[in-house]
Amino acid sequence: MVIRVSKPEINLREKLSQLELPVGPYGSSLMRSDDKIEAARIVGVGRKNMIRNGNFSVNQKTSTFTSVSSSHIFDGYYLHDSSNGSISATIAEATPYSPECSKYLEIACTGTDNNLTSGQYVSLSCAIEGYYFQQAMWGTRHGKDLTLSFYHKHTRPGVYSGCLRNSAANYNYVFEYTQEQADTWELAEIQVIGETTNSWTTGNGKALNLNWSLGDESYVSDTPGKWFSGQYYHGSTRQINFMTSTNNRFRITGVQLEVGKGKTPFDNIGYEEMLAWCKRYYQQVGPASSSAMVMTGAGNGNARIRGMHQLIPEMRAAPTVTHDTSSENPTFYSYSASPPSYSSVNGFSSTTKNFHWDFNTATHNQAGADFDVKGSGAMVKATAEL
Repeated sequence: MVIRVSKPEINLREKLSQLELPVGPYGSSLMRSDDKIEAARIVGVGRKNMIRNGNFSVNQKTSTFTSVSSSHIFDGYYLHDSSNGSISATIAEATPYSPECSKYLEIACTGTDNNLTSGQYVSLSCAIEGYYFQQAMWGTRHGKDLTLSFYHKHTRPGVYSGCLRNSAANYNYVFEYTQEQADTWELAEIQVIGETTNSWTTGNGKALNLNWSLGDESYVSDTPGKWFSGQYYHGSTRQINFMTSTNNRFRITGVQLEVGKGKTPFDNIGYEEMLAWCKRYYQQVGPASSSAMVMTGAGNGNARIRGMHQLIPEMRAAPTVTHDTSSENPTFYSYSASPPSYSSVNGFSSTTKNFHWDFNTATHNQAGADFDVKGSGAMVKATAEL
């Protein structure tokens, strides 16, 4: 018996020419993408970076933080130091520019602690809101792998580490990276395995915390590159102690967390867009010069003063509103016919769209009189940080 198999004719020259099409590296990546989210990430559609202010372009606060213990520093970042030493933080202009970014965060050791003891650690962290983390689809069977990348330029060569942590601080992914040469910009690229089983915030709360360790003797793991359940970690056992010399500097920029395997170019969104994103978590009115008026309000003729300030854009949550007294003790200044009177700041209340004040003053009883926030450095702060 004879079996004949027939096949359609093909144009071999045409097929070979198709293999030579100049698709480039991103074209090849696009062809291999698994879904539209991955494809959008590659071609640069939408905001791919989940990290706010990853290039440190926005700074609504002071230029330098000194003797930091535990506080929010520049927009989007939190610094903790429970050592017996001391640290400071500043945003600097890179000269020459660091790769992809013109500014960077620098942490300096200003007081040493050669032997961190149990419970002591130094760390830098930033939090990601659930709305921006939704694209990772973690906690579902579609949980995506992520790529964390950043540029680092540390004074002391060696192994550094950090972790990704859920909002409950009981589920951690520890990573390591190495500074090969002192004071040289180098790229860290870390692949993070997608998570499919746990619960992750998808609303306006904290979904994920990204942490860099600068020294830790307690909350460390000897097995980086995997998820740990029920544990609280900052980094790995191989992490160097940054606090051993006042010459030590820790510098990072270009921080990016994105869906997919492999780093893509840093998402340098416009300054106005980044500023609006940062104002979702922190806004301030002021600072004023010595005679400038920051906000106004009105007296109601019944020993009370009232005023309101609109928050643009709307904030993540109703903020905590405080009056900054760090510079020349600025006060609320109310005046009527004569003489002027001063009142301490209290009675703030807020929503996501505005904050207002309503407080009593025994010395102010003029209907229609207004009051100003005056004094060099006077400001009012609205904070809704994660």
